[in-house]
Amino acid sequence: MIWIYVAAGGVAGTLARFWLGGAIQRFAPGGFPLGTFTVNVIGSLALGFLMKLALGSQVVSPEGRAALGIGFCGAFTTFSTLAYESVTLMEDGRWLTTLLYAGGSFAAGLLAIWIGFALARAIL
Repeated sequence: MIWIYVAAGGVAGTLARFWLGGAIQRFAPGGFPLGTFTVNVIGSLALGFLMKLALGSQVVSPEGRAALGIGFCGAFTTFSTLAYESVTLMEDGRWLTTLLYAGGSFAAGLLAIWIGFALARAIL
């Protein structure tokens, strides 16, 4: 029955992505996919923190880890959208924007996971 937790987390993550990504995109300069970029970074930070905390302690139950990690973060982060938007930018000939967006998303995601680990270590 763990799938119920995953499904509930997925619904919440999908809605959070929709609302937050859309709200942030309104402030994007020059059509840069800032909403997706921001959601990916926040989702990476959240997943890094959650997994380090959950696997290093008994604070988060397996059901909670499934709901938050697989469900919420899986639905909230949008790397498939990142790939789509990157290809679209390339097809439009916007190579520098593509490099900044795809490379920046990857680098910021790695950094956010690292910070999430550090925050969880501070708690453990």
